[in-house]
Amino acid sequence: MVKSVSVLASHSALDVLDGAKEEKFRTVAVAKKGREKPYQMFPVVDELILVDEFVDMVSEHVLRRLGDSVFVPNRSFSVYVGYNRIEKNFPIPVFGNRFLLRWEERTGEANYYRLLDAANIRRPETYRLGEPAGPVLVKLPESKRPVEREFFVAASAKDAEQKLRTLLQKDYVDEHSLEKISVEEFVLGAHFNANFFYTVMRKRLELHSIDRRIQSNLDGVYRLPAADQLEINPHVKYIEVGHEPATIRESLLEKVFEIGEKFVEACRRIVPPGILGPFTLQFIVTPELDLVVYD
Repeated sequence: MVKSVSVLASHSALDVLDGAKEEKFRTVAVAKKGREKPYQMFPVVDELILVDEFVDMVSEHVLRRLGDSVFVPNRSFSVYVGYNRIEKNFPIPVFGNRFLLRWEERTGEANYYRLLDAANIRRPETYRLGEPAGPVLVKLPESKRPVEREFFVAASAKDAEQKLRTLLQKDYVDEHSLEKISVEEFVLGAHFNANFFYTVMRKRLELHSIDRRIQSNLDGVYRLPAADQLEINPHVKYIEVGHEPATIRESLLEKVFEIGEKFVEACRRIVPPGILGPFTLQFIVTPELDLVVYD
């Protein structure tokens, strides 16, 4: 019998914990030592489990304390614990489909763009490094913080190679970063996140909210006049540090629901039973009012 709701204390854990308390569930959070204060300060955690590293979540003593709970995964859970451990060494019931988590990646057989292609949802075209294309957006893990990514826009294949050499020289990326490099079509438009919930009981797709990312230092660069940007020439980073609410014109909501429904159906076919619960599609609205999903 389920007696509690548990989470890894990071990412969107406070939202989950607050909702669980509202529904009268006991709550459990697993926090890394040194990052526990928010979960002590907000009155939404009944039991706080401290670990040296998040990967310790699969240790026997932690699993024992999570035994009567349903675990709600978030992106930090995937990144810090790892897909293989989640699938093979984490016997706690998960809210959702644990085998879908690895499909958030861009490389390998299980990748997000394969799902979008199966759903017939437009996405940025992808290229190999050096392949004639432009403009492109290049993404690859940082050398010192592999969970974060370097991004840069290149006008051509030659420009991409030159900018990549500069990043390597400055040690922003390294040879290991190149193993997970992604080169994509640069799509110019307005960015949105559509936050969906698919309820299996009602067989219904719900749109809960629309928001946008706040990224550092990109958000600060936006606020600089063009002359100052040229003079300072900052190294632009795209580190996600928050979200802000947004609205989208109602005439586009038909397309928003359409991509959500297509994505649910594709996931059901490829990774059965598919999506169970919340998911987000991040997309760009082009001047032609097309939706291009990129994350």
